[in-house]
Amino acid sequence: MTDKGFRRKTYQDIIADMERKAQDLFGADIDLSSASPLALFLRVIAFGLSLIWMVAEKVYYSAFVDTATGQSLDYAVKYAGIARRPASPARRMLVFTGDPGVTIPQGFLVETEQGTRFATVESRAIDDTGQAEVLAEAVEPGINGNVAPGQITRITNPMPGVSGVTNIDHPRNVDGLDRETDRELRTRYYLSLARGGASTLDSILASVLEVPGVRTARVFHNPTMEVDEEGRPPKSVEVVTLGGADEDIAYAIHRTIAAGIQPYGTVEVPVRDAGGQEQIVRFSRAEVVPIYVRVQVVKDTLYPLDGDDQVRNAVIRYIGGTDTQGQPHNGLGLGADVIWTAVIEAARSVPGVHDLDVTIGTAPDPTGRANIPISDRQVPEATPATVVVTSA
Repeated sequence: MTDKGFRRKTYQDIIADMERKAQDLFGADIDLSSASPLALFLRVIAFGLSLIWMVAEKVYYSAFVDTATGQSLDYAVKYAGIARRPASPARRMLVFTGDPGVTIPQGFLVETEQGTRFATVESRAIDDTGQAEVLAEAVEPGINGNVAPGQITRITNPMPGVSGVTNIDHPRNVDGLDRETDRELRTRYYLSLARGGASTLDSILASVLEVPGVRTARVFHNPTMEVDEEGRPPKSVEVVTLGGADEDIAYAIHRTIAAGIQPYGTVEVPVRDAGGQEQIVRFSRAEVVPIYVRVQVVKDTLYPLDGDDQVRNAVIRYIGGTDTQGQPHNGLGLGADVIWTAVIEAARSVPGVHDLDVTIGTAPDPTGRANIPISDRQVPEATPATVVVTSA
């Protein structure tokens, strides 16, 4: 341990120390050539000691948020009142068809053609039109439940009077999330440090980012006594977010916004304050801008068999979106321009890419070789369908 922190002894350092000690004990002329019995013995011992030093170094760095990983990182952030966000289940609004008056019970199971199951979280009767809207939650948490409208079509355990089901686009839909990664946890930890200064922009942002399903968010404010160029009224705050349920976001804003400051936005949600009074909380939803990318790869012998998918996923990780494995990536986030050369750099990160040609745009069959500007209210997103990779 030094004044600059922990310094691990390397394998070579340990050998040098042991050889010096051997010369002190047995004389300076002791045979320490690499093939001598004593030298071989010292190297065996030194190797084991080097492993112990590596463990000691890992233990030392496990105490710091920047260097800890896994369970050690969980322990490091808990002193700030932060816990790793577990995997959360997706929620989808279902439309059941059947005989009027038949009640869809809570816990009723439905599924997709691929077998992804959902259970209703509320009970509701089919109305006179022969339909009932019922919210359901994925049985298994994670991104596998993030199904598109029309994908939930099977009734797992049929019951009399219920003839069909499907899922629809709805404001109460919430995408599921996988367990929070180390990088995401560190980012949220540092943002959470601002929560101590309640009512600051950073504290509002930290509170919103803790809402399950929120991928990215930004906070804007108008501190003047005039309406600003974005239409925000005087002394107001606008939160722009991607993902998360309306009610959860509204409560997160309500908990941290200062009294007398008006929340502004296009989405209105009523919430109850501590006195039981109803307050209207407003915020805005980010506009998703689909980014289309065409990558033509000239490969060499190091290019992997699944190289096209690796290039596709590398581009998606940079821009943001869900990759070929169903893993979501935050990517650039709100208001970040898509840089053409950065897309090239992401594609070149895959081994075996000898040369490539990359074009990008906001429409299919892109031809652009310039940056794509993204406004403060927009977030770029790429998917396996919008990133086309060919190799030869």
